[in-house]
Amino acid sequence: MVFIEPSFLSTVNTRLLRTQLADFGMPVPDDDWQAKDPTATSRFRRLMGPRLRGRRWAVKEVLCSEHEAAISVLRPPKVIISVRSIDDVALSFFEKHRVQDNLDRFSDEWVVDYCQREAAGLVDLHDSLAARGIPALVVRYEDFSCSDVARRSVADFTGWRGHGKTDAHLAAMERGFEVERHGSSISGRSIRAADRRVDRHHLEMAGNLRERCRVYQLTFGY
Repeated sequence: MVFIEPSFLSTVNTRLLRTQLADFGMPVPDDDWQAKDPTATSRFRRLMGPRLRGRRWAVKEVLCSEHEAAISVLRPPKVIISVRSIDDVALSFFEKHRVQDNLDRFSDEWVVDYCQREAAGLVDLHDSLAARGIPALVVRYEDFSCSDVARRSVADFTGWRGHGKTDAHLAAMERGFEVERHGSSISGRSIRAADRRVDRHHLEMAGNLRERCRVYQLTFGY
């Protein structure tokens, strides 16, 4: 089981976590869900401990602000650092926020600030894992989406074989844009800037961002 942005180490239960637990056949009754816990760690132990015991599971957290707590408390035996050329990250956001009519929440300035902050955070994560001796595998989106060899390297590292419909739960998690773009399988359909529904101004913004995030780009081989 792979949990997507569940905020395990927050004292506030997220709707997406409850949705995923139900999808995994582990629904949470209302009284259990609404119970108060003194700390995020005690909440995780009460809510997730019985449900995860004896199972193989992983967690995907996008925000770098979540990484340190997740590593310190959950003590993962392995970590995958999933990256993408920062200019294409920005172009993906520029396009998606317009398609979803979401510019009131996520302006272009928000995208630039987010990309710069998270790029620096992923470099710090990379260095921190190396210093701690925690096994880590860097997976570049551009390679994973187009290469069977890259996908096998992830399977070998994790001991999990990827299979099934990749869009199985995306709609319930407000990821309709990804379903529209990729369908039910892994594809490299969104790695060319020319395929983006953005204008020249946004292409220039993404290029400038690439220069500002030079350390990130070099660290991860771009």
